[in-house]
This record gives sequence, structure tokens and C-alpha cells, in this order.
Amino acid sequence: MARKLNERDIKNILYGATFLGSGGGGTLKDGLRLLSDVASKKTIELELINTSEIGSNEYAVMVAGIGAPKAMEESNFGPEAGYAFEAMQKIAFFSGKELKYLMAGELGGFNTMVPMYLSILKDIPFVDGDGNGRAVPELSTGLYPIYDIPPTPLTLAGGNGDTVIAFLKDPKDHKAAENIARHISMAYGMSAAFCTWVVDKHDIVDKLAPESITRSQRIGEAISSASKGNKDALLQKLNKEVECKEICIGKIREIEIRTEEGFDFGTTIISGAGKHEGTEFYIDFKNENMLVRDDRGNTLVTVPDLICMLDLKTMEPLTNASTEKGMEIGLYGVPAPENWWKDEGGFNCWKHILEKIGYTAGPVRV
Repeated sequence: MARKLNERDIKNILYGATFLGSGGGGTLKDGLRLLSDVASKKTIELELINTSEIGSNEYAVMVAGIGAPKAMEESNFGPEAGYAFEAMQKIAFFSGKELKYLMAGELGGFNTMVPMYLSILKDIPFVDGDGNGRAVPELSTGLYPIYDIPPTPLTLAGGNGDTVIAFLKDPKDHKAAENIARHISMAYGMSAAFCTWVVDKHDIVDKLAPESITRSQRIGEAISSASKGNKDALLQKLNKEVECKEICIGKIREIEIRTEEGFDFGTTIISGAGKHEGTEFYIDFKNENMLVRDDRGNTLVTVPDLICMLDLKTMEPLTNASTEKGMEIGLYGVPAPENWWKDEGGFNCWKHILEKIGYTAGPVRV
């Protein structure tokens, strides 16, 4: 059944979504900034609906930011999400579809907040589900392309109100959609919004990640209520909400990073502590965490399963944009939603990234 969410509920969702973002999806700091911005304009109340409540001829669509986190913060990102959504509403109307709901395209501290921000401002119900059950680095690495949900039409907007509508020659060409979206964001100073993937309730349940917002809220509540530094109690609380495996506890010794084609590639090196002392762990990432390996040559977890990080001093979930050398962190593995494993594309869509970082074997699950 539908339920009303207040500001505290949304904060917990952002904590959980950042954790499940697997190193990407935008920082918790940026999501909380957007929440504070909408709270200054309007009393926070968001209507969260279950997919079962979506009518037979009613549709949902995602909205997200695309660009560089720093540029989005400096540009006071927010209004462009509305411009992109309004353009999509017009297109849907003329195609005979009732665009009645908003949803998140992925989980993450920022990109889960963007459509919630719009939902609060416009009093539009928000779907308890998202497009991936995690964050993804590219439009082509996700459940939408695996299950042939077309990214066309695609609407994009800059903060000044300029709006671009793109129709792809090949409706299923997610790489073309990614190319267009990245270049439009560059034209607006690496800060733009995009809106696409019109879906019905069957798409969400059978192909995407239903009930992920409620799951994020419960995980956020578990993290928020955990005592700082009490990693064992935290793991117990997390396991009540989602299957969660401790990969290691330790300190970040080094972060090696390079930027290519608008993405952050790198490796986070963790010196294990406690029962993991004497072992080093390596997280290879492309925005999101791709795999974890140890210094003995063992690969411990790969995408699409989730590799999640937590600052044990502050009990805040981390992204690869917020990690720092010297941090004491917990590293956890969480199974990806089942729709990732129902099709071989759930792993194959990551192969081009894994091969670039030197991994050519099969998936290693939590």
C-alpha cells in the first residue's frame, strides 16, 4: 500500500541507497544537499507506492543527473530535472501514455534523490523500485538494456531551461543514448538532467528492481542506529534486511585514480585489520566498484553483485568520490537483485569494463 515519507524517512533512504550504490550513484553529501534545498521550498512529504498499485495503462519514468559531481554542486543542480521531465510528459501525452509516476534509474546518494526531489516539488507519486538495485557507470550496463527497454525518446536539460529531445535510429542503442547524454552534459558545463525509460508495472517487477526504496530505507535505518565502530552489531543489523557478507575490515592505504572519457578509473588498496590483518585487498572501480581481489591473487566478488563501503568512524556509506587515504572502512558484499541473474547479459554487459582492468574470467558471486 502507498505510504507517506517524511524528511527523516528520506534521509534513511539516502543512507541505504548510497550503501547499495556500490561506490557510485552520487555521494550522500550531494543527496542531502538536494534534500535540504527542497525542504527550504516545501514541507517534505513523498507518496511512495507499491508497483501493485500502478494501473494497467499508467507509466513511470526515471530522471537523473549526468555530469561531474563538483560541477553539479556548483551549478545548484535541481531545476533541470523538472525541465527534462516536463518534456517527457509532453511526448508521453501525444503518444497516448499516462506518465503518472516517477522512479529512480539507479540507487545512489544523489541519483536516487533527484527523482524524489522532483516528486516532492510536483506532488507526483514515487515508485518503490528502481532500474538496477545498484548504481551503474553506463546506460549500457544495466537491467534496462538487458531486457530491451528502449532509452528513446531521451530528454535532456540544462539549468537554464534549454531542453533537448533525442530519438534514436535504433531504439535499443544504449551506447548511442550514453554518447548523446554525455555530450549534452558537457555542453552545459558537465551538469545536466536526463529523463528516459518509460516503463509499466510489469517491466518494474519482471525486469528491474522492485521494492528497492523500502529496502534502502531499512538499510539506512540499520546504519543510522548502529554504534560508531561496532562493526559486528552493524553486520547483524544489515543481515536482517539484506544478505550481507563482510569482505574485510581495514584502513585505506592508497587510492590510485585516473580520469578517462568522463569516468573515474582506479584501485583502492585496503590494509586488512583484525582477522584480516596481514592481507591487502584491492577494489578496482570505474565510478562503481567492479571487483575485489586480495594479495594472494584471489578474486572475491565481481559485478553485478554489490561491493559496498562504510566509514566505520562516522558510520556513513561511502562512494569512490568520498573515500580518502587513512579511512577505516568496512567492505561488504551484497547479492545483486535476482533480475541480474535471470539473463546472461547480467554479467556480459560488464565484460568490456572488466577486460579493461585485466579481468577475463567469469562472475564471482557473494
